Amino acid sequence: MEGQEFLTEYRSISNKLKKRFLRRPNVSEASDHFRQLGKRLDDTDEPQYAAFCHLATGRCEQTIGNSPGEIEAITTAARSFLKAEMEIQSLKNPSFEFHLTAAVSSFSQAAKLQEEAGRPQLAAGLHLELADALWQLRRPTEALPYYQKAANLLEGQILDFIHAKLKIATCYISTPDYHNALLILSEVANFASEHDPCDLYGNIQENVEILRVLLLLIIEPSTHNTSPHLLAVLERYKGEGENGEDLTPSPYLTKEISLLLQSIVMAIQATDTEALLFLEDELAPRLTDQQRGLLRVLVNMTIKKV
Repeated sequence: MEGQEFLTEYRSISNKLKKRFLRRPNVSEASDHFRQLGKRLDDTDEPQYAAFCHLATGRCEQTIGNSPGEIEAITTAARSFLKAEMEIQSLKNPSFEFHLTAAVSSFSQAAKLQEEAGRPQLAAGLHLELADALWQLRRPTEALPYYQKAANLLEGQILDFIHAKLKIATCYISTPDYHNALLILSEVANFASEHDPCDLYGNIQENVEILRVLLLLIIEPSTHNTSPHLLAVLERYKGEGENGEDLTPSPYLTKEISLLLQSIVMAIQATDTEALLFLEDELAPRLTDQQRGLLRVLVNMTIKKV
C-alpha cells in the first residue's frame, strides 16, 4: 500500500469519529476498521504505517472503556514501530530513530497500563521485551533502566527475578561499569542462596561465582573501595590455607575450574604473564562468552602493567 493510499483510508476512518449534528460517532466500528487496516498493513510488511493504525485502535478502545483492548492495541503498535526500526538498522540505513522513540513510548505506556490493572508480571514482560530489543540494537545503557523496572516487578518470581538481575549485570559489564556489575552479581548470589534450599540454581551460582572472581581481579579491590564480603570471595582463591578445603573454594565449581581460578589469582599476584597466558588457554574453553571476554580484559590489563 502506497503512503498516499494509506493516508486516504486512514483519514476516511478518522472522519467517522467526528461528531455530527444529532448523531454520535460509532467508535466501535471505527476501531474495527483501524484494526483491519493495521492487519492488512502488517500482512503487506509495512509496520511503519500499521503502527499508527494500532495506536488509533487503542485510542478508540480507550474511549469505549475497553482497557484490555487498549493495552493490546498499544502493545501491537509498539511491536510494529520496533519492527520498522529493526528493518532500518538491519539494512544499515541512516535512521532518525523516530520509530524507536515511538516504540519505547508505546511499550512504556502499555506496561504502565498493565501495572495499573494489577498485572505486574505482564508489565515486566513488556519491559523485558523492550530492553532485549535495545540490547539487540547495542544500546546497553538504554536497556538498563527497563531491565531494572522488570526486576522490581518480578521480586515475587524467583527465577524470573534472577534472570532480570543477570541481564542488569550484563549491561553494567558491557558499559563497562564493573563495580556495579559486581554488586548486582553479589545480590543475585545471596538471593539465590536464600531461595534455593534444594540446590536448583547451581548453574546460575557457578556463572555468578566465576564472574565475581574475574571482576574482582579486574577492579583490584582494596579495603577502601570494596566491602569485606566481596574481599572474602577473592580471599578463598588465594590458596594460602593449609587444609584441602582451599582446593574447592566454592561448592558450585568443579575442582578443575577452582584450581585454574586459584592459579590465575596467584599468577596475577606474582605478575607472571607467561603463566597467565597459559592458564587463559586452559580455562577459556570451559567458560561462557561473557566470562571469556572478562578473562581477556584481565589478561590484557596484567600484561600492560609489565
